[in-house]
Parts: sequence; C-alpha cells; structure tokens
Amino acid sequence: MTADLSLQPRHAEVYNALHGGKDHRCRDAELAAELLRIFPGAPEAARANQAFLRRAVRELAMAGYWQFLDLGAGYPVEPYLHDVAADARHLVRLVYVDVNATVCTHLRALCRADGVRVVEQDLRKIDAVLDDPGLHEVINPQVPTAVIAGAVLHFLTDAEAGELIGVLRERLAPGSLLVFSTGTGDGLPAEKVAEATRLYTEHVSPVVLRTRAEILQLLDGCPLLPPGLVKTYQWEPDHPDDVTLAVDDAGTPHLYAGVRPL
Repeated sequence: MTADLSLQPRHAEVYNALHGGKDHRCRDAELAAELLRIFPGAPEAARANQAFLRRAVRELAMAGYWQFLDLGAGYPVEPYLHDVAADARHLVRLVYVDVNATVCTHLRALCRADGVRVVEQDLRKIDAVLDDPGLHEVINPQVPTAVIAGAVLHFLTDAEAGELIGVLRERLAPGSLLVFSTGTGDGLPAEKVAEATRLYTEHVSPVVLRTRAEILQLLDGCPLLPPGLVKTYQWEPDHPDDVTLAVDDAGTPHLYAGVRPL
C-alpha cells in the first residue's frame, strides 16, 4: 500500500510550528515538539533566521537592488520581505516561490501589491522557476537580482545545490547575488544532531547539516560579501547587543548565513 503523503509533516508547516506560528497541522506540531525536545533553542534559531533575511533584504534594497526572488519562501511572517524592501526603496519587485500549494495560497492573499508575484514551483527545478510567466511579469532577467534561499540549502544534496547555484549564475544578470542561510551541526552534541537528522529524514525528507568548511566548499570557494559566512545573528546586527542575545549552548542550534555573488 502506498503511503498517503498528505499525512506526512511538511517543511513549511514544521518550520512554522517551530517559530510559534499557527499555519500547521497536528502532525507538524508533533514533529516540531520532538525536535524541540532535542533542541529547546530551535525557536530562537528560527527567529534569528527571519531577522537575518529581513536585514539582508533591507541592506540590499538600500544598496540599490530592486529585484528579489525568494526561493522556498514558506509561510509569510511579518514584517513581510516585500514590505521590508519597499520601506528601504520605493519601487521594488519581488517573487515568492514555494512548492507547497497551501503556502502559495497564503502568500497570494497578502501579495496584492504591484510588483509582487507568487510562483508555485519546486526550487530544485530552477529553470522552470526562471521560465515561469508570472516571474517575468515583474522581474527583468537583464537587471541584477537578489535571490533569497533562506533555510533551504540543507534540504538539497551537494549536487542539487551546485546545480541551483550554477543555473542562477548562468541565467541571471551580472551583479546578481545569493542571500542564503543553512543549518549546521557545528558546536552541537553529535548524538543530538544525529537524532534530529534521523527524525526529520524519516518523517519529512533528507536533511544535510553541513559544517562551516563544507558550506564554503559548496559555494565553490567564491568570496562572500562582508562579513562573510557567519551565524545568522552575527550578519550585520542592528545593534551590538543583538549578538549577545543568541547564546551558543547545547540547546541552541543555529544557521550559517551569507551573501554570495553569482
């Protein structure tokens, strides 16, 4: 008998449950609870990731970027990225991409502004994403684009991540950037990392928690924009005290973050 995939926990819903959202089901919340048992600090990591993405979008908009492509966007969390970009720069274009139909419905409900579109597509099929008519309604491929891959690279194999970066580099205009964050097991007890990885792989999909060195290798050794590859809360914090709020301990996982030229 074939398993009913609709009964399995899903990426976006589990992540939503981890950071205290309401857009998830019982089975998603149950897995999130198991992950919280292993790493009680997971909600802090999720919040730090969202804060990093907002800061990066704001900084790039202020630097002159006005086209954004958010791959694996997930459920919207206020303040929304298109609003963050618009607050920093008057005219912006942003496309949210997600394979989850329910997520896309939520995104479409709030993205009624001009210059904002939602594409329902798997980011692994990046050529299909870039060819989507909805994307071309607002994004000009001849203009540099800031691509966002927040907390998604750890769901890709090395080959898949390499292909994603390669296609983006080939098809987007010179000057385009990849804003990314990705999970790691660095600094955490190996047995807890193994247990969390096993749970997620069994109930949702495989996950690859790379070391800092492995992430840099995945990026082809390409120099990142300052401050380089750092923990999410260390990337251009709004206030120096922000760094001290995210304490590294055995219960607080974190994600590495950076901005890579394409």
